[in-house]
Amino acid sequence: MTSVRFRTKLLSQWLRRYPTVFRIYRGISWTFSCSPFVPAVKRLLARPRVWLAQVANRICPSWVAPRCWLGHYYAVHGEFRKATAIADDVLVRSRDFDERDRSSHFRSAIYSLQGKHDRASQVTELIEKRNCELTRALQYDRLGLRFFHSYEFFPIGHLGRLDHHVKGEILGMVDRRTNVLLGAPEEFSNPAYVRYWEKYFSLVTEPRTISLLGPISYRLQQPQAPWRTRDGRRQQHAAFAREVQLRWEAEYRKPLLELSAEHRGHGYQLLRELGVPEGAWFAGLHVRDDRDVGSLRNSDIATYGLAIEAIAKRGGWVLRMGNPDMPPLPPFPNALDYAHSPKLADWMDVFIWAEGRFFIGTLSGPQMIPPTFGKPVAITNCGPIPTVTGTKDDILLPKQYRLHKEERYLSISERLFKCEHQQFIADLQRMDIEVIDNSAEELRDVAVEMMDRAEGRYKTTDQERAMHARFAELAAVREMYPIKLARAFLSRYPDLL
Repeated sequence: MTSVRFRTKLLSQWLRRYPTVFRIYRGISWTFSCSPFVPAVKRLLARPRVWLAQVANRICPSWVAPRCWLGHYYAVHGEFRKATAIADDVLVRSRDFDERDRSSHFRSAIYSLQGKHDRASQVTELIEKRNCELTRALQYDRLGLRFFHSYEFFPIGHLGRLDHHVKGEILGMVDRRTNVLLGAPEEFSNPAYVRYWEKYFSLVTEPRTISLLGPISYRLQQPQAPWRTRDGRRQQHAAFAREVQLRWEAEYRKPLLELSAEHRGHGYQLLRELGVPEGAWFAGLHVRDDRDVGSLRNSDIATYGLAIEAIAKRGGWVLRMGNPDMPPLPPFPNALDYAHSPKLADWMDVFIWAEGRFFIGTLSGPQMIPPTFGKPVAITNCGPIPTVTGTKDDILLPKQYRLHKEERYLSISERLFKCEHQQFIADLQRMDIEVIDNSAEELRDVAVEMMDRAEGRYKTTDQERAMHARFAELAAVREMYPIKLARAFLSRYPDLL
């Protein structure tokens, strides 16, 4: 998935040099990603590939790539027995260490898609154990290096995880090493943001050097999960981020990153060109919309209209972020559909994250970035709560899960401990659970709360403090950050906590 997005990003950047061709490309892209015919077209195009993979699975059992693709296809479509059978057979047929390593990663991914995270963790632990043995045998562990590959940290959300790693090193929770980011800047989702991390990482971009470092960097790489602490514990990212951030805040430490003067100056100049008045404040907005996946993280940008209008009434502007393939933002006062602007640029994304008064997002990569600059975030339309990371200044507005059989909403406790691993709407539908997105009124109230907090006007009630404490207790058991639940949720659904 990451490599596909990377190639798509490069193609899009290259085609921008030719406006007419780029408009045709945009039209084709919309047809195959946003139009009502997408599901049928994708099913039709998938059939030949599935058929070829099935043939390879039968007559060429040693051909790993198509068999792994077929296993992943089965897992995504709920045919877990077939997927697991392929994963186990591929692992048995693997011969050398590297091949067995890759096959084990594949089997771990299949287990994760089934929600069998304990088994996935066992496989991952076995992979790590074998890797450590070979690393010591080859004496790579004596180099004092740790590598962060572009193929692991291409997505913007994964880049945001660098913040927790660096904080962990500073706090003494992670062994200090020379951290190396491997990859040309364009191999990351936001090259400008990557360069901000050169303060803490050595960025190696030369392809020949990256190739020569291949065998070593593969063995000494830091995956985007799990994370190993100095005392030997292995933690998933949410648990690791919780511990790091709580300790960081307890010591009153400052954010790691600061917007450069150059980007600040260029950013305000571009705002003026886009029609934002001199001296006006603004907030960033990003709403994940990947319609063909059926993810719980998706939402509809049109439902944020009342929130945008509330910000406009207080003199603020909203800059909608994203990519040109997203549905356009309907016209609202004081709102710019920057995602579809010809001025779209990686450094401007950084400016919006770092300079906005606050950020409104969904549970997707962009909401990870403002906190690295010390800016608060409202995470709205949140489905899988246990994956949330946050800071003391962030708030959370969950979606609702409605259990049809009992005609009631699931409590937060049930969400955290019974539905914690579900990532797709289809998974919950099989459990007779309907997913209900935030209403326009709830989203408006979140925007008002963020403005009141930013202006020092927000007053927490005693009841809300008690409810925050209750959620913090649940979060501690679930090993996630005790992010504050939004008033829009607490006031409407007090019985769910």
